[in-house]
Amino acid sequence: MKAVGLITEYNPLHNGHIFHLNRSMELSGAEVSVAVMSGDFAQRGEPAIVDKYTRARMAVDCGVNLVVELPVRFALGSAEKFATGGILTLNALSVENVAFGSESGSIRDLDYVADVLASEPDKYQLALKKELKTGVSFPVARENAIQSLNIMDKDTLHALLSSPNNILGLEYLKAIKRNACPITAYTYKREGMAYNAVFPEDMEDGEFGPAEGGYKDYSNLTDENIYSADGHTLLASSEALRREIRRYYYEMDELSLMEDYEDRDGYDDQIFKNNEILQNVIKFIPEPAVDTLFGAMDVNMPVYKEDFNEIFNTNMRRILKEAGYNKRVAADMICDYEGATETLANRIINKYDKFYDITEFIEEVKDKSNTYKAISRVIFHIILDHKTKDAIAAPEIKLTEIDGMKIYSPDDDYYDASVFSANDNTAVPYVRILAMDEKGQEYLNSIKKTCPVPIITKTAGYEDLLKDDIYAANIYNLAVWKVFGNEITGEFQKGIYIKGQGFTGSEA
Repeated sequence: MKAVGLITEYNPLHNGHIFHLNRSMELSGAEVSVAVMSGDFAQRGEPAIVDKYTRARMAVDCGVNLVVELPVRFALGSAEKFATGGILTLNALSVENVAFGSESGSIRDLDYVADVLASEPDKYQLALKKELKTGVSFPVARENAIQSLNIMDKDTLHALLSSPNNILGLEYLKAIKRNACPITAYTYKREGMAYNAVFPEDMEDGEFGPAEGGYKDYSNLTDENIYSADGHTLLASSEALRREIRRYYYEMDELSLMEDYEDRDGYDDQIFKNNEILQNVIKFIPEPAVDTLFGAMDVNMPVYKEDFNEIFNTNMRRILKEAGYNKRVAADMICDYEGATETLANRIINKYDKFYDITEFIEEVKDKSNTYKAISRVIFHIILDHKTKDAIAAPEIKLTEIDGMKIYSPDDDYYDASVFSANDNTAVPYVRILAMDEKGQEYLNSIKKTCPVPIITKTAGYEDLLKDDIYAANIYNLAVWKVFGNEITGEFQKGIYIKGQGFTGSEA
């Protein structure tokens, strides 16, 4: 069966993701789709708005055939690490195609730049070092260094290196090239709202852009930035939908303080679908996912950064205590966590002088060389106790050198079906299944004998391999319990979701 890979977060699942699925199947000519999805924490350095099992179920109910979990250290990694984890997971599953949306829509242009980033020729490296010495940020230095190679015009290059989906696309292509993966990449021009765009509170029809707040009625909007090219499908960004859901909860909190609250609908069984804000959100959610998403509201979603404030402050105080309240020693300890540079570690320790809200603290630490998302990722690595020395290594497999690149030889043993990075810190150690339909199960059965790492459908027996993901789920579930008073079924009981059958676990 020909498969196409989707590297995703579905945070939450919306019409744009189904557009991605359909375009990917069309471009690749695939028979089956395999989504590698972040678990309970997302690449932007924050918790997912709803747990991984709910999101995986929504995806399969809406047509994705197989959903596997991207290990949490990859999911909370830089764009490079996130993309590498996704590509190597697809490669382990013998998926020979990957498709993604991009602002560019040109695989040729992206491929030109990815060649440079993957091979880093001498001329590029020298230009990069020269640019960095001028004091500019790394993204600016990288762009100027690539520009010196004259591979394309300046404006096109700038667009490729400054747009979020282009950047992820470049990292997918770079991962394919650096790891010699036999994967063909496809891209299409992204439609709908921009990646970080939200609905401004006060706007006229057709006016879009990043802003706080939300807009209550989308029914008459005809701007191409919110509709697909066919003019029929509403395509919002995940960020816009997350903010609208948050705005709903703010309004409900205000409502609960009103004297006539008991005379209003309140939190009855239909409040979520009847509410004006959420009625508009529904327009951007594929119909098979609506009941699952809204069934989770006020039960185990939404989850936000501030729900982890207590554990963040507890961990920071523990680090300071273990350092004997010596800031230099504490900064060295912060450097042990994933993604923490010496400069960032020093800023984190020097700025931490009270109990903080995570968002407030990120704003305190942020500067020209430390971006909001990079800081947020490090904070959640601290929360989840992700120290670099504790990273789980992938199984050792024989390496063969071909044209100066170390790859896995197809003549050595059955592990050759997938090619892995020679760097144990970036190789995937397992593939964990979250959800599937009948076609996904058929595909899984067809490749399981050639997969070079364990394919995990039950947590028991794989505790050591899954320790980071189990702990991440436990911390996430603790936040849910604290906010909503409800327990999410644990990692050892939940099982996987099979369309038409439900979850396989003992306490699903």
